[in-house]
Formats: sequence, C-alpha cells, structure tokens
Amino acid sequence: SLSLSLYRAAMKGPGLFSDIGKKGRDLLEKDYNYDQKLTVSTRTASGLGLTTNAVKKGGLYVGDITTQFKYGETTIDVKVDTESKVTSTVTRAELFPCTKAMTTFKNSDLNYGKLEVQYFHDHASVTGAVTLKQPPNVDISGTLGSHGIVFGAEAGFDSVLGTFTKYNAGLSLKKSQTIVSLQLVDKGDMLRASYVHHLDGKQTSAAVGEITRK
Repeated sequence: SLSLSLYRAAMKGPGLFSDIGKKGRDLLEKDYNYDQKLTVSTRTASGLGLTTNAVKKGGLYVGDITTQFKYGETTIDVKVDTESKVTSTVTRAELFPCTKAMTTFKNSDLNYGKLEVQYFHDHASVTGAVTLKQPPNVDISGTLGSHGIVFGAEAGFDSVLGTFTKYNAGLSLKKSQTIVSLQLVDKGDMLRASYVHHLDGKQTSAAVGEITRK
C-alpha cells in the first residue's frame, strides 16, 4: 500500500481529534502484555538505528525488526515481521515550508493507498484523508480550542454508497495535572468519558478511569 501524509512541522494548537481521550486509552490499554517480551535497540553514529522486538506466546515467538536511517531531513524506516510482511516508510521534513511528507509502502496490499493532509494553527487543526483506490473514501476531522479546552469532530464518507461511514464528536478539558474527555462515538450511539489525574509533577504515575454507555 501507499500513503502520503503532510504535516505542519511544528505541531501546535489544540492537537488532532484523535488526541481527544488518547491519554486515558493509552494508560489503560497500551503496552499491556502478559507474554514474555524482549526489545533491543541500537544506533550508530552514522544515523542507522536497529530495533528488534520479540514476544513469546505459548511456545511460539513472534516479532519484528525495524531499521531506521536518517540523512539530513530524510528518514527511512523498514519493518519486517515474522509473517514476512514488509513496511517501508520514507519521511521528508521541510519538503515545503512548515510541512513534512510521509510515504508508506506495504507488500501485503499493493492496491491500497491514502493521501492525508494535516494543518495546525494556534487555535485549530484540520485533517483530511482520501484513499487513492477507486472509488475513494474521504475522512475529515477538526478541532478548535485554547487554554486547555478543545472541541472536535470527525466524519467519514463512502463515495460509492453516498453515505457517512462515521461521525463522532469530542470534548477535552485539561488543567494542571487533570484531563477530562467526553466523546460521542459510533455515529452518536455510544458515550465515552475518561478521567486522568497525574499524582506527581513528573507525571510518572496517574489515576485513570473510563466509562462507556450506549
């Protein structure tokens, strides 16, 4: 597959719609693994990095190897997993003023691609994505906010059926060590609320709660 993304080089403002509620989800779900896991990372002075991940599930080992090379404003990442799936990503910073371009190829799906553009302002962000397959699907999202208060919404459109594939909305309140998020997801059928409170100034520990209601 092929995807191309354009980003503002220096992310600022209220952030992306996908950031609403992300802190709570990551603390509750991300990187929790009851299997044995080993990660080894190295980097040379020339800019070549190598990361190996291995997880033992039962009597089997699964994992991946990622190679990263940086040259000037260009970064090349190649990832190979134990299922022989190869993902290559080329990232070019400052391709245009205040932009970053990212191109990704996957050998598992040669007919799929996506073009994504993200724009960041002091008080707003807008993201648009179009699949490069025919016929294309379109996703768009945006946020508005300042001083720790962010409102956001996203929608997806199927150009074949002429219908919306998704429409969600969210609100995030952040003050000092506390983040409260409310999201209306699944086309308005589910309400998700999360609460994060960091227990120390370095944010090394936190109390987290999440409630969902249909």
